[in-house]
Amino acid sequence: MNQVSDISPKLYAELRRGSAEAFAVVFDQYNRLLYALAYRYFKSSAEAEDAVQFTFMKLWEQREHFDYQTGVRSLLFTILKHYILNELRHRNIVFEKHYEMAQQVEEADDSFIKDFEDNELRSHLRVAISKLPPQKQKICLLKIEQGLTNQEIADQMQITVPTVKSHYTQAIKTLRSEIEPLIMLINILWIHFLD
Repeated sequence: MNQVSDISPKLYAELRRGSAEAFAVVFDQYNRLLYALAYRYFKSSAEAEDAVQFTFMKLWEQREHFDYQTGVRSLLFTILKHYILNELRHRNIVFEKHYEMAQQVEEADDSFIKDFEDNELRSHLRVAISKLPPQKQKICLLKIEQGLTNQEIADQMQITVPTVKSHYTQAIKTLRSEIEPLIMLINILWIHFLD
């Protein structure tokens, strides 16, 4: 067996046997690094913490079965990478499903749900927009409420079209994360309404 490069062979053996002290040493050594990496992808403290917790939970649960020859650091990074990829894939699938369901909702044209959806979504969107930095806020309002083109917004705000596009793209990403919970609620209401 090769020497483990990032922890001592003794610590490696103790970890494998289930030593809480050995686990604590590994946790202390890598949790900040893993958190920083997860945060880079999720842009959320809570989600980054969940990713780190999952990674160390997986290490603990599978400690007797993992091959530590490439080192614990490499193993932790691999676990975290798989977690992040799965979460991002899942989000993409959920977003696509919500989009499809929203399209079906629009087609169904039920007045009660549609009115609720429109009012709630508009209200939630206004609150989310109010949390944006001033320039992104103004661009969103001009685009969404007044229907101005990128060129019209650029002319009115005396900025370039690429700046408008950049601010709007960043704002949409932020707004999407703010509005996703409401879309899920609306979807749940639709499911119950259609039953």
